[in-house]
Amino acid sequence: MHRIHRFLALVLVTGWAALFLGNLALAASTGHEKESPKLSPGMEQLLKDIRELRRSRLEQLNAEIEQLIDQAAREGRITAAEAARLREWRQMRRLGLSLHATEDEVKERLDEAVKSGRITKDQAKKLFKEWQAIRRSHQRGRP
Repeated sequence: MHRIHRFLALVLVTGWAALFLGNLALAASTGHEKESPKLSPGMEQLLKDIRELRRSRLEQLNAEIEQLIDQAAREGRITAAEAARLREWRQMRRLGLSLHATEDEVKERLDEAVKSGRITKDQAKKLFKEWQAIRRSHQRGRP
């Protein structure tokens, strides 16, 4: 009886190992890199037009928001310090950086941008220094 249990356990372990190794080999052979589908010239142009439209609308929206902040400050609805803090906050948000993030998180995000080629290493250093300055001024303004 003991031999049968031992034999069954050995068969089960061997079977599981074979399945596991087979799945590993299958996963390694298929690869995770998929080629992106080739787009027609018309589709590429359409996507380019959509990106340009988004960019121009975003620029227009940002200009309108700046005008609203200026107008509110001129009319006395907000103080000059509040207007400055709003502008600083918006600038950092446009960069995708949070004033509440840690320095390591911001450095990591900027490193990713450098690796992907969106910005240069010098630009990343400059942005990090700006983020630090804005964060310091933001924290000083709080009680």
